[in-house]
Amino acid sequence: MGNKLSIVCITYNQGLFIRQALNSFLMQKTNFPFEIIIGDDCSIDATPVIIKEYAQKYPEIIKPILREENIGATQNFVDTLSRVKTKYLAICEGDDYWTDPYKLQKQVDFLEAHPEFSACFHPVKVIWENGEQADSIYPDKKTMTNLRNKVTLKELLKQNLIQTNSIVYRWRFSDCDVKNYFPNGILPSDWYLHLLHAQVGDIAYLPDCMGVYRRNSGGIWYDTNPQKTNLHLKHGVREIKFYMNVWKNIANRSEEYWNQILPGITNIMNIYYKNGNIEKLQEIKSLYPNIFEQELKTDKDILFKALEQTKKKYKKYKKLFNIFLYISISLLFMFAISISLILKMN
Repeated sequence: MGNKLSIVCITYNQGLFIRQALNSFLMQKTNFPFEIIIGDDCSIDATPVIIKEYAQKYPEIIKPILREENIGATQNFVDTLSRVKTKYLAICEGDDYWTDPYKLQKQVDFLEAHPEFSACFHPVKVIWENGEQADSIYPDKKTMTNLRNKVTLKELLKQNLIQTNSIVYRWRFSDCDVKNYFPNGILPSDWYLHLLHAQVGDIAYLPDCMGVYRRNSGGIWYDTNPQKTNLHLKHGVREIKFYMNVWKNIANRSEEYWNQILPGITNIMNIYYKNGNIEKLQEIKSLYPNIFEQELKTDKDILFKALEQTKKKYKKYKKLFNIFLYISISLLFMFAISISLILKMN
């Protein structure tokens, strides 16, 4: 009998945590077979060694993908997802873990009994590795009670209430390539995957807390700034790509969603401007010129002048570099000829 469910786990430099994650997968008690597909994005710590160790011990269950070059979190995620051909899919990144040995069984049983739902999820315990905030449960019970214990596409467009390691999907891409539905260079990619499933059915909430989500300095969404300024500086362009692709591909270019995302896009552009990140603004201008022209809250003449100065500096430095390179090669060539002549004379 083939596998009924796949667990997808992506990793990058998570040697401190990956054993706990893998053990929490392997402890699952189910009446169906499952596989574990691990996509490691060329980690430089002990992560690949640990994955190999587990794969050798459980070769029928663990299917490792050990990349020889770093391709980035989103590409690693989507490529690993493209290997899934089972009816159901669960996700847990390498620094998170599950706490209930019947988690997968409970979620699959629910989806088998409720074919109208495209997925189901549960609350998780959020722990801060450095203790800077108190542990909490996400999402909280009151929020989900107000939503009648389910998330619709409309609600999911407003905010992501689903922690990645809590979801089990009725995998809608088992007979097609998920890559064809995923835009390049977007973040957050897990939210986009939730939305793709919410297109074909509501997502149910199960009340049992069955996993732990770690907040640590190595996490992609870690930021101690309440305004998330550092995150926007780091991921802002990919966040804007996410919003624009959701607007076009999932929200059907609705005016309501546009009005919802526009303040966030404007905020990201202004953060780049205030921090002098002209290069990122150039990228946004080339991708979305209308948004750039209409929504960036600053003096465009000053900004365009800065952009032109940046281009001129680049051309100047490129020219100087080429001259330096030409002179260096010429000197090396002359040196080689001189050495050759000296050797012949001797």
